[in-house]
Amino acid sequence: MMPFKIVRPASVMAAALTLVALGAAVHAGTINSNLQIDPGQTFELGGGQEGGFVVTGTNTGPVAVVVLSKADGAAAVERGTVAPGGAVDAQIAPGEMALLRNTSSQKTARLKLKVTGDTSSLGMGYADNP
Repeated sequence: MMPFKIVRPASVMAAALTLVALGAAVHAGTINSNLQIDPGQTFELGGGQEGGFVVTGTNTGPVAVVVLSKADGAAAVERGTVAPGGAVDAQIAPGEMALLRNTSSQKTARLKLKVTGDTSSLGMGYADNP
């Protein structure tokens, strides 16, 4: 009787490695947004995702926007304030949430943003400013 043997030709292994690489690429992506944040509101992006992401862009509106990050169960940490015409470049760690807070109670904030990294499962929403 012949012993049972599994044969894996090189082409099968190469195909399997390609599928693994493609699966990893699914988690990475780019989101382009012309974001508007109503007066007295904070835009919430992410929280609980496996990988980190980066938010870059420009404040195209008439009011300053405060950029914060928040880990689950922790207080928000201010990363900086983006004046009108200013640039934002914030790296957000795995599991963290990016918060973009409109500083005005009367004017809408506007930002042109690009989000890269682990964008496959990013939650998005708005909340009242504290």
